[in-house]
Amino acid sequence: MAGFPKLRVNQFTSFIKSKEMIAVASAVLITPVILATVTALISRVPFLRDNFAIGMIVGSLAIFIIASMVGGIASTILLGISAGVLLVGIQSTSFAQSLLNRLGGITN
Repeated sequence: MAGFPKLRVNQFTSFIKSKEMIAVASAVLITPVILATVTALISRVPFLRDNFAIGMIVGSLAIFIIASMVGGIASTILLGISAGVLLVGIQSTSFAQSLLNRLGGITN
């Protein structure tokens, strides 16, 4: 019977403190809080208000640009948030496309 591989505490600690894990954790934990702010900013711009998916992608790009200007752990956290906002924008685009495809198949 195979057992679990042994994992030392210092290996686990370095894994948790890695930039990849911090980016994923910020995407999962902080992005839902930031989405309300991004949505409020998008609703102020007339073109982006009418095109939510484009607004989310532009918002993600803006966060990514800010992340490239700062350094250290703040950059890692902002990159995770940018990825989360981008995923919301892409997901809303695919939802809208599938809805249009379903509506296009209806004949009167």
